Amino acid sequence: MRVFGIEPKNTANYNQQENMTKSIIFSSTWNIIWPILINTWPYLLLLLLLAIVTKFTEPKTIRYFLRRNKIEILTAFFALLGYIINYYFVKRPDYSLFLNASITLVAMAIFVSSKTKEKDFYFISLKRRSDKDDWIGDGIFQYERTHDAYAITNSHSGVIFPKCLTWSDYKLEFDFKILKTSLGVILRATNLSNLVMLQIFDTGIKAHIRIHGFWQAWDKKETQLEFEKKLNLDNWYFCSIQCDKNSIRIRIHEWVERPDPEDSSKSYLETNQIFDRVWKIPSGNISYTWKRKEITEPEAVVPFPINLEYGTFGFRNDRTENALIRNVLIEKI
Repeated sequence: MRVFGIEPKNTANYNQQENMTKSIIFSSTWNIIWPILINTWPYLLLLLLLAIVTKFTEPKTIRYFLRRNKIEILTAFFALLGYIINYYFVKRPDYSLFLNASITLVAMAIFVSSKTKEKDFYFISLKRRSDKDDWIGDGIFQYERTHDAYAITNSHSGVIFPKCLTWSDYKLEFDFKILKTSLGVILRATNLSNLVMLQIFDTGIKAHIRIHGFWQAWDKKETQLEFEKKLNLDNWYFCSIQCDKNSIRIRIHEWVERPDPEDSSKSYLETNQIFDRVWKIPSGNISYTWKRKEITEPEAVVPFPINLEYGTFGFRNDRTENALIRNVLIEKI
């Protein structure tokens, strides 16, 4: 039957031809993709794993993890590179030998250079309950889910990080928020009875030293460690402390939200320095007066030498003080 001069189509043949065309296109595409997948699936899997890890891990944690384990990561990378070379040049062992030898020499140069330049450091995010395992001390030093940070309070002696016990000159960085009264930062601690402590209040820093369990403190006006601007107890701050010989440099930055110049609907955080001062650890002796039980007996004055040339770091707050800490970085200088 003809309708307006148009020839009718054989529907069965048309569908068959269409299916054959689709099959040919799919087969050709698969023949191209399959060899690529065969040769690149380990890298695709690695990228997928990296994407998952990045999604659930903070960039700062990833950065310091890569820095801490870069030798192992580079070793694995060069080993994989050697396997790939052996696979592609299986019929040319002379090429394979030359390339593997070159890679080995390059890897050795990178490892040696990295070892000589790398400084010892530890990064503790203080965002997991297991982060407490490497600390020693007493009182409350625990993870707070609501703040995603560690709280330090009711800790008369404080807590210290013993892995840096023999370190002398180092830089300490961390984020902090004072919830109540102050935050005590311990430095050069050989134990919980011999240490330096900088007690950060909203108006300034009160310097302490502790020798054989006895405290000596200096008022913030005396040491010129007063803030020009009071800290806001509702805000997070960034603190950087550098111990170099008998000098301690304290810098405090506030986090400021800035508008994104490329997108007005977005913003980003940056630090603005609000305090930069140096305090020197006293030298010589500190004398303590021992009072006798009997009134008629004279008081005894006992001198203790100040020897705070090395020691680890930590934090301390008494029961009337409470603060939050996170993202702690300690690095030798």
